[in-house]
Amino acid sequence: MKRIFVIVFSIALTLSMIGIGTDASAKEKSRKATILYFNDAHEISPVVNSYGDRGGVARLKTVIDKVRAENKKTIVTFGGDLGGGTLFGGVFQGYPIVEAFNKMNIDLANFGQHDFDFGSEITNDLVSKSDFQWISSNLTDAEGNPFAEVPTYKIYNVKGIKIGFISLTDDMHTTTQDGSVIQQDLISSAKKAVKKMKKRKKVDVIVALTQESLEKDKLLLDAIPEIDVVFTEEKAEDQSFIYPHEDRFILAPEGNIGSVIRLDIHKQKKEINIQPEVLEVDNRVPEDPKMKAFADYYQNKLDEELGKTIAKLETPLLYGENHESRYQETNIGNFVADSYRAFYKADIGFMMGGGIRSSVDSGNFTLRDAYSILPFRNKVVLASIKGETIRAALENGVSKVENQAGGFLQVSGVKYSYHPENSVGERVTEVLVNQEPLLPNKDYLVAMPSYMYNNGDGFNFNGSETIVAEENARTDAEVLIEYAKSLKVIQADVEGRITVLK
Repeated sequence: MKRIFVIVFSIALTLSMIGIGTDASAKEKSRKATILYFNDAHEISPVVNSYGDRGGVARLKTVIDKVRAENKKTIVTFGGDLGGGTLFGGVFQGYPIVEAFNKMNIDLANFGQHDFDFGSEITNDLVSKSDFQWISSNLTDAEGNPFAEVPTYKIYNVKGIKIGFISLTDDMHTTTQDGSVIQQDLISSAKKAVKKMKKRKKVDVIVALTQESLEKDKLLLDAIPEIDVVFTEEKAEDQSFIYPHEDRFILAPEGNIGSVIRLDIHKQKKEINIQPEVLEVDNRVPEDPKMKAFADYYQNKLDEELGKTIAKLETPLLYGENHESRYQETNIGNFVADSYRAFYKADIGFMMGGGIRSSVDSGNFTLRDAYSILPFRNKVVLASIKGETIRAALENGVSKVENQAGGFLQVSGVKYSYHPENSVGERVTEVLVNQEPLLPNKDYLVAMPSYMYNNGDGFNFNGSETIVAEENARTDAEVLIEYAKSLKVIQADVEGRITVLK
């Protein structure tokens, strides 16, 4: 059974805090409105991994339909992120998910920052193809107008219960920047939206749909007491969270549509009571047959898309018949490291040789080629790192070259030499960054795989400043694909970035 974390002293205390009564006659006289909330819809089919078997739009529709059969006036909301992040999301850019949402008649959606991974033009087009309503309280165009002309809030009247929604999106610096969408201040934007909403119509409950951290959700509730509930982004792949904050709630479902949060709002005279519940979307939920056929169609189409050409490759990308990427410079290592560095306009790009898994012949470079080179779906993070830590990373990378260990570093923006016969920790000699000597106390912007930054293979970046964290980063293959598309013609060479001394 999956764990549901409810941060309360006891269920009884929670019910007392939110005013849920147990008197049967009171329940009969009260009116009820229901909200369903989910997010993180990168995959159209169920996700099966070490966390279990969960998600998929066919199961999601079953869950939604069951609740609607009980209460036809249910408001179904989506919290954001329907493109990027996965192979399916990277190939289809969110369009099949919008189509699926149209088929299941969801009502309201917020933007996640990854809905802009392919540029604001794509996001605008997704909005135009949506039968449901998008809202944003803090995203504007360059002139300060609401992005894509969406409302800054939305009010629903369900059985005489008036429910107002606002929405907020954070971390826009972690997605594609084209100058067409601006992230305005979260709290001040929320205050403006709430003020406008209340000026227009009296509301019983105000709900915030957010793509931001738990800490910022708490600050939001502290700053704006009128907000009753926050539906936020996922905090884990296999866990749902119900966080009481004084007499209010912050609610987070699982990632990859692994669960849906249900919120029942009871109104009796002027008294409002709210009750959250987690609905699992796992393999115990039957798949809606028509939606499953729809999802299967796109999964089959994915195989076709993988064979499409995205660039011309003039030189073979060679991993090496003897795993050369694990002990010397290779042109495929340069190509991957260059893509990371270019994506963030960083000083340095690092790629571990062991994470490169395939060579590619010259000719057409396809999506399948990109995913064969980088099959592990690491995220590409960005950090500010001291020169002395960078040198230590290079030393760690060459510490086991005699065993062809996977931590050997392919580089971009860097030249270094090492002597494999020297003692471990003393093998790296000269290090240049952009043709200048590496300075121990200088901060450098470094792009690298999340596995490496999280201290995999003996690396240690503790104390470094994270600029773009794993949860907000793009996958390595996505970054490589965008880089290949930008080049159009790939000419990758060995350039003397790494010198093996004899």
